[in-house]
Amino acid sequence: MSLKQNLIQQDVLDEFIIDLAWSPNGNYLAAITGSGQVALANMKADVAWSELGRHKYGANCMKWHPRESLLASGGQDGKLTVWETSSMSAAWSKEIGGWIDCLSWSSTFHYLASSGGKSLNIWSVSGKNEQIWSDHESTISDIEWSPDGCFIAATAKGGITIRDYGSLDSTYKLQWHGCPIKMAWQPTGKHIAMGDEEAIHFWEVETGMHQPLFGYKSKVSKMSWSFDGRFLATNDKENLVIWDCCPKNSTNEDLFPLAFLVSQKSLVGPGGTAPILLKKHKGEINSLVFQKKGELLASGDVNGEVHIWDIQKTNAPIESISLDYAISKIAWSSDGKRIGIGGEDGTVSIFYFEI
Repeated sequence: MSLKQNLIQQDVLDEFIIDLAWSPNGNYLAAITGSGQVALANMKADVAWSELGRHKYGANCMKWHPRESLLASGGQDGKLTVWETSSMSAAWSKEIGGWIDCLSWSSTFHYLASSGGKSLNIWSVSGKNEQIWSDHESTISDIEWSPDGCFIAATAKGGITIRDYGSLDSTYKLQWHGCPIKMAWQPTGKHIAMGDEEAIHFWEVETGMHQPLFGYKSKVSKMSWSFDGRFLATNDKENLVIWDCCPKNSTNEDLFPLAFLVSQKSLVGPGGTAPILLKKHKGEINSLVFQKKGELLASGDVNGEVHIWDIQKTNAPIESISLDYAISKIAWSSDGKRIGIGGEDGTVSIFYFEI
């Protein structure tokens, strides 16, 4: 596969880009900054960026509704705001108190989950607080709905707590004695990956079968599944570590069952193979993400280097972009043809790829 890149837009927002995300229809690119700005680029308008609003002291997180033109954002001011982007105004806002750290919309379209401190809240689309749990052992580090939208998972000290929102009494825990940093459901919903300070962990959700894989030299804080659930991309400082969870030449198409749990010195991953190591970056990787419906992986580092990978065909980048700012966040559009690249200096560049 060959790519031809075209820079179609480059602008500077007011500070460090915390997050970037495309709307489901691809018409908007949203950004939040370290100063608290919530900004929106309308790809069909002449105006480059418009400010939706601000979070005092700083913005921490944002998430698009999977279908509607609603963007949720949370910040250090304790406010959770859902913006109606078509009217460039707030649909509703709640003062929860304390930082809002994580957000996740359910794929059923009906619920928004937010976390702050040890508390996990469930909200309706209209802003009603449907449920709150405050029984986690420590500050929640990450939350995510299952792909079918029925289960909400939260990571905190002791592992991952999973709740069946259709049955409030149904709660179970995938236990681990460490402190989780990041988690991601496999797109099939069968497995969860979790990163901590020294390892990546794979769990089979239904059985709780657990496979820890040690050997990382840095915190496992960034991960992305390929759209089909075969590959999990992670980083170890400047290196990309890719786990092939279902090799095509394997007779076992599932991630589990495994004959045994690997030892700390083992290099064998969930698919029965060693990880794919990609060592093109010279600086620490700050962002990595697969296309939503394609096979390409993008990664960006502190030196301003962005590489595009087709890991099923080659271990070398199929395209590279050199920018004059440290990369903080990368986001693919839903059609996989545009990519937003945010920087630590507030710059956002948008490239279009001719495939």
